[in-house]
Amino acid sequence: MRARLAAHALLALALAAGATVARAAEVEINPVVVSLGPGTKSAIVTVKNLGAEPARFELQARAWGQSPAGEMLLSATEDVAVFPPLLTLAPGEQRNVRIGAVVAPGPVEKTYRVFLQELAPPEKPEGPSQVRVLSRIGLPVFVAPPQVQDRTLIKGLAVAGGRARFQLVNDGNAHVRPTSVKVEGQGEDGAPVLERELTAWYVLAGGRRDYDLELPRDACAGVRKVVVTVAVGRDVLRSEASAPAACGP
Repeated sequence: MRARLAAHALLALALAAGATVARAAEVEINPVVVSLGPGTKSAIVTVKNLGAEPARFELQARAWGQSPAGEMLLSATEDVAVFPPLLTLAPGEQRNVRIGAVVAPGPVEKTYRVFLQELAPPEKPEGPSQVRVLSRIGLPVFVAPPQVQDRTLIKGLAVAGGRARFQLVNDGNAHVRPTSVKVEGQGEDGAPVLERELTAWYVLAGGRRDYDLELPRDACAGVRKVVVTVAVGRDVLRSEASAPAACGP
């Protein structure tokens, strides 16, 4: 949030100084997820410039982990090769990028991100000063194990102090991406008194996502049970906890 505010502040200063704003490049990428593994050591990704100006990108691979809060944890890696490392696209031009795994698949899925970082165009001395908004696009890259084992669980559901807390735990050896995570508070008669749709995102192999939901005060007093449902592929996981004093300590 601080970085976003700082960027907005710099943009405002630049505009106040009379600079114009240039938009980030518009590109079309296909596919947006790269799946590698046994029998598939590399893949082709097409990048097309949909804009009216040339676009330049630097491509870099990073190892990708996650914190329990869902934040990306990135680090340098040589496990994934990307070619070409620099990409220049004329308006309307389409180019292929090859992404390949240098390491062999292991018993647990390996996860990476390939970033396309837009580079600023050369400055034109005769042109007006500009503030360039540069795009940064991250493609998930998965190197699957020989055998995928799925085991996703809802753990630790507890309701107290006006909050509902639980964990979505991936005990399998490959990533999962839920399509929905829902929390429902039920009253004495089992009817819903509150419903919340939470952020559903990747949970990497061996990882977890922690959820902490504040229950609205106007509905909290009527909650007697909390039910969590998570849709993962064709499965719907369910966990429930009684909440006789949801607003209490």
